[in-house]
Amino acid sequence: MADRKRVGIVELARSLGLSTYTVSRALNGHSDVADDTRKRVVAAAAEVGYMPNALGRTLRRGRTDAVGFLLTPSPAGLVDSYFLPLLTGIDAVLAPAGYAVLVAGAAPDCQELEVLRRLVEGRRIDAAILTRVRVDDPRAAYLRRLDFPFVMLGRDGERPETPFVDADHRAGGRAATAWLAARGHRRIGLINTPAQVNASRQRLVGWQEGLAEAGLAADPAWHRCGDYTAETGRRQAQALLQLSPRPTAILCGNDEMAFGAAEAVRAAGLLVGVDVSIIGCDDIPIAALANPPLTTFRTSQRPFGERLAHQVLALLRGETPPSQLGVPELVERGSAGPAPPEAG
Repeated sequence: MADRKRVGIVELARSLGLSTYTVSRALNGHSDVADDTRKRVVAAAAEVGYMPNALGRTLRRGRTDAVGFLLTPSPAGLVDSYFLPLLTGIDAVLAPAGYAVLVAGAAPDCQELEVLRRLVEGRRIDAAILTRVRVDDPRAAYLRRLDFPFVMLGRDGERPETPFVDADHRAGGRAATAWLAARGHRRIGLINTPAQVNASRQRLVGWQEGLAEAGLAADPAWHRCGDYTAETGRRQAQALLQLSPRPTAILCGNDEMAFGAAEAVRAAGLLVGVDVSIIGCDDIPIAALANPPLTTFRTSQRPFGERLAHQVLALLRGETPPSQLGVPELVERGSAGPAPPEAG
């Protein structure tokens, strides 16, 4: 059977003997339309399959009902395993409120800012969520200049005016280092996420503080940065293992790099969790399935996504939501343990 011809608001109003103004306000739930009239309009619209023109509605209302999720992809791809539960949490809150999530990714350079400009100045989104936030992030500076609503997964320095959700990476780095030092480790390396990301700087400070509290020196040669991928974790761990003396434990800025570090340990003929302990960060779903299972910090990606979405909705209501700094939880598994006897 052929599809029915699309019915517009003019035809719908004519069939009901009403003005297009009345029909439009009835369909949008305005209180100045009588309840009987509203019910009659809604029933007729359903019967003929009327669908409003989304573009025209956006222009009239000045709203898009979309929230931009600005993702700086890693070399592994646009969406890695960290972001999937995060996006699930965001959508679980925004969808019932009538908002769609528009995911946009670009490299961290001028292209990244251009993508954001097209979304904002093209009126394609009502608010934005920034991820992998850097110190003095140009995306945040641009949105602040426009007074455009946005929230951040992470922090761009110490500015309190923009709502954020973040894990306390400084506390996590300090706690992981203290945990290892308490088990006899004296040479503890760090494979961090990119240096320009604020979380990396916080983690570095925590690692340094943990070493100092244990009476240990922070050797600069034991601190290296990767790009979130297992491959850079492998390469940087390989370099650490070539030091003499080599570290007996390695902290990693995310789980993917921890998987790569574990591969480097095995390739060197050493045992993960026995000769070299490895601790990751994020507790992505496959962390518990690694061999051995990965000791890591749980950062609760889905709840983080839900909190970011609630912050966005509060901003769109004209409110100022509080920021949230979560304390990561160490999940102890088989990849980390006491220092080997010869390391004492």
